[in-house]
Amino acid sequence: MSNVYSLLKKSKFIQIILTLGLFLMVPSFVSAQETTTITPVTELKAFTYFTGIGCPHCAKVSPTIHKSVNTQDGLLMIEYEIYQESSNARTLYSYNSKYGYELAIPLILYAPKDFDQGDTPILNNFDTQIAKLQTNTIELANKTVSWDDLNLNDFEGKVKLLTKDRMAMQSTTKDLTREQIVLIKEFLVTKDLDVYVQTLQGTKVKDMTIEYPGGNEIYSHGVNIGSWTLHWRGNSDAQITDGKTTNTDSVSSDSGSISWGKISALALTDSINPCALSVLLMMLIAIATYHPKDRKQILWAGLAFVAAVFITYFIYGLLIVKAFEVVQGISSIKLYLYKGLGAGAIILGLLEIKDFFFYKPGSIGTEMPMMFRPKVQQILAKVTSPLGAFGLGMFVTLFLLPCTIGPYIILGGMLSYGEFAGALPYLTVYNLIFVLPMVVIILLVFFGSKSIKQVTEWREKNVKVMHLIIGIIFILLGLSMFFGLF
Repeated sequence: MSNVYSLLKKSKFIQIILTLGLFLMVPSFVSAQETTTITPVTELKAFTYFTGIGCPHCAKVSPTIHKSVNTQDGLLMIEYEIYQESSNARTLYSYNSKYGYELAIPLILYAPKDFDQGDTPILNNFDTQIAKLQTNTIELANKTVSWDDLNLNDFEGKVKLLTKDRMAMQSTTKDLTREQIVLIKEFLVTKDLDVYVQTLQGTKVKDMTIEYPGGNEIYSHGVNIGSWTLHWRGNSDAQITDGKTTNTDSVSSDSGSISWGKISALALTDSINPCALSVLLMMLIAIATYHPKDRKQILWAGLAFVAAVFITYFIYGLLIVKAFEVVQGISSIKLYLYKGLGAGAIILGLLEIKDFFFYKPGSIGTEMPMMFRPKVQQILAKVTSPLGAFGLGMFVTLFLLPCTIGPYIILGGMLSYGEFAGALPYLTVYNLIFVLPMVVIILLVFFGSKSIKQVTEWREKNVKVMHLIIGIIFILLGLSMFFGLF
């Protein structure tokens, strides 16, 4: 022993190595001391819950399930709301191959091939199912992972994660960083919640009430971490970085199923519909025949006709959206609705392309039926003033519906996934695009750039091409909706 001591004393090189080793160990020791202030839950039992706001059976289940989560330590609920968040309906499909359930809610998934569906089975079996759950195991749609290995970016749709007195909800589809994932997971499982939240930094959340079927969760604090929002009940707040607030309602309502690209594509296909342009041209011919030298009459009559079409179609749009909202009250129909709309768009596209190769005036689903045309021509021949053109515009839309209603039905189904008031700007833009070609034709005739005869001849010459363009757009849009491409 004395020999070793003597060696160490004489060797300055060995003394330096030992000193450096001790110095490097200090940060690790301090770090370990700091992390021990956050005490994680050692056993976490997780289950996945599919529900819908407006579903009466879910309203019987949700209050009980939420109460259990808020009164038991170590219970994690992975919640998907599918009525207001339509993207979550696709998540319900994704889990289906793993569990083999019927596409209906309420539904709780525990383990592969182990689930309860319907209010009575869930309420009767919930405690027993939770007791036998494997701890620290998370069931994703395509794989099973441990809690430690869970990447929050692997969740599909818009998910809410709830544990005792706290919730983390995905507000946008943007991926989290590795550091943000660690923060959120620690937030969900730490026992020292008041201590931990003081270390969080982010934007303050304005709305602390989160609705669920049959009730709501009311939190006292909230903060945004990346693309997720954290809520909790307690005595401590996070560090607010910029003083701004975010309304979680406006963020969470972004379902992804509605986009200006889809709206514009539908409106464009409807606006170049040969059927609608034919009616406008017939009316302009009637006005020009009665007032052959008065272009102002053509202008005002044409604009009055367009205004009437815009107003009437806007009202039809509101009725279609409301009708789809009623249909969505039936959960089994709602789950298939969006894909059904996509399939319908594909069928309409095929009918339009058929008219490019085998054109026949009055084709079903693409043009005004021949049986309506004589009656419409008789009515158009009587139009002699802007006031008459306005009344005609409101009336003749009934005859236009058979050849223009297809895109509008698809639009109404898409808009029905959001709030009813939120459909108003989409309907406004859609109908502005729909009547735009009519306005252009009226202005061309008024300024003398084109005569009504020239426009009519152009329409007859290019009618097949218009059907082809409409068909291609419809098929692309339908495929994107059916497969959730955008």
